[in-house]
Amino acid sequence: MRGGARNPVREDFRRALFYGIPCGALSVIVFRDSTLFLLNKVAKVMPLAAYVREIGPYGLPWLAWFCILGGLGGFVIALFLRLVPLPDLICGVLLGVAAAYLVPQHLPLGTPEWVLPLIGAAWGWGTAFLLRPLALRGYE
Repeated sequence: MRGGARNPVREDFRRALFYGIPCGALSVIVFRDSTLFLLNKVAKVMPLAAYVREIGPYGLPWLAWFCILGGLGGFVIALFLRLVPLPDLICGVLLGVAAAYLVPQHLPLGTPEWVLPLIGAAWGWGTAFLLRPLALRGYE
């Protein structure tokens, strides 16, 4: 297809892959962990997150694993936003809450039950927010 029309499915997949993975991984650090920090230091409703000090699978820290999983989830959110014409921030929150229940979070004992959907929503909203200026919807 040299010089011809581009394949729209391939373009959707390429944009979601190229933009979604870094935005999802960055959102773990910027939005999810900031929410955990504020819940610990300001609201004092939970103990310090244990995964910051512990080693996860294959000898990587939990933060690295969450960045990898956040990148994969960012790809899913970006592909969803690329293919479905729904409000991006609301979709990010809903997909983030769903992802929080699908991915084991390794939160410390004594964490309130409402923290899990809150940090998932923070991650999903942050991913969609970071994807906004990247012309993901095809507005070029």
